[in-house]
Amino acid sequence: MAGSVGMSERALLGEDVRGVTATHGTAKARIERAALGLFATRGVDGVSTREIAAEAGLSEGSIYKNFDSKDALAETLFEAIHARLYALVKTAIAESADFEDAVRRVVAAYCDAADSDRTLFEYHLTHMFRFGQIDRPGRPDPTALIAARIAEAMTAGDCPDGDAEIKAAAALGVVLQPAAHRMAGRFSIAMASRADALARAALAAIQEA
Repeated sequence: MAGSVGMSERALLGEDVRGVTATHGTAKARIERAALGLFATRGVDGVSTREIAAEAGLSEGSIYKNFDSKDALAETLFEAIHARLYALVKTAIAESADFEDAVRRVVAAYCDAADSDRTLFEYHLTHMFRFGQIDRPGRPDPTALIAARIAEAMTAGDCPDGDAEIKAAAALGVVLQPAAHRMAGRFSIAMASRADALARAALAAIQEA
């Protein structure tokens, strides 16, 4: 029945709302999840704090008890998934047996992230240009990890020479573009169900880019 009611109704029914950075079921978690759904569909600028509060089933003042502003809330959500992707990529590369295995593991990690919290992943995807260009020293960068592994593979002769950043972009595009198409309603299957095929395409993109 949860799928048939809105976020605010689920909150009022006492369901354990899933947080992004907050403990599940808390007021902060309700704010995060409400904002995430609204931001993902309408963009940060198209949503007011009053609407977020209404969707969360809380007072507008509760938002400012947990976040300095709407933009701070939006950036917190973005940074959470950005850091999560970094950790997933770092683990995938560290646990891989060779370069091909690393690519397969990274693609699988992105697919799993896209499926496990689809709204959060889609929010990150659609707001990369808003928050991803912020120059923040020490900020985790999953794409930089991928590019570094590709550069290492080029040095070792495991893939053709080229621009590691372009190769990383081409490989990521193989995963992110289908995710964008799913967001647009062109298909609805789990990304993980096509992880192997996408990994093969990513490997081909790296070879050719």
